[in-house]
Amino acid sequence: MTNTLNPFAIFTALFALVALAEAGVSLGLLYLAMESLAAAAVAGYVFLMRRRSRVGDFWISARAERLVPALFLLAAFVALLAVLSLLDAPQDLVLLTLSMGLASAAVALLTLVWKASAHCTVAGNAAAAGLLLLGPVGLVFLLALPLVVWSRVAQKAHTLPQTLAGAAVGIGFAILFLA
Repeated sequence: MTNTLNPFAIFTALFALVALAEAGVSLGLLYLAMESLAAAAVAGYVFLMRRRSRVGDFWISARAERLVPALFLLAAFVALLAVLSLLDAPQDLVLLTLSMGLASAAVALLTLVWKASAHCTVAGNAAAAGLLLLGPVGLVFLLALPLVVWSRVAQKAHTLPQTLAGAAVGIGFAILFLA
């Protein structure tokens, strides 16, 4: 469940639906290609870090290993925002990306002191953003949130408070930027 409902898959699915709804097929696919490039860069960086034994696993379970990959992720969000701005992307798509990037940065900072779930941050942001931007279609992201929380606790990757804290950060940033 964790691998299926991972942060990359959830954000890309939400981004794709918003891009297509806001910009139509042609431009929506262009924006999605840019997001996919940013996601591939982050995944590639983490795989490289894993290959060099700088992180223990792809999801970077050890809190002490998360800072540098989190900075790389933040840089990818900044680059994606710059490209979206240059391409004059719809405001909702830019704000979605900004809210997700800032939520991810906030949970990365929080994790320096106390481990919070980045999976649940993305799922929480997607749940709120999906409802705000897509209406009833966004319910799929709301339904995914408890599955992500359950999977992170069931795998013992996080405690329930750590998952709920991550989800709350994601939801808070979505509401702040999109409501």
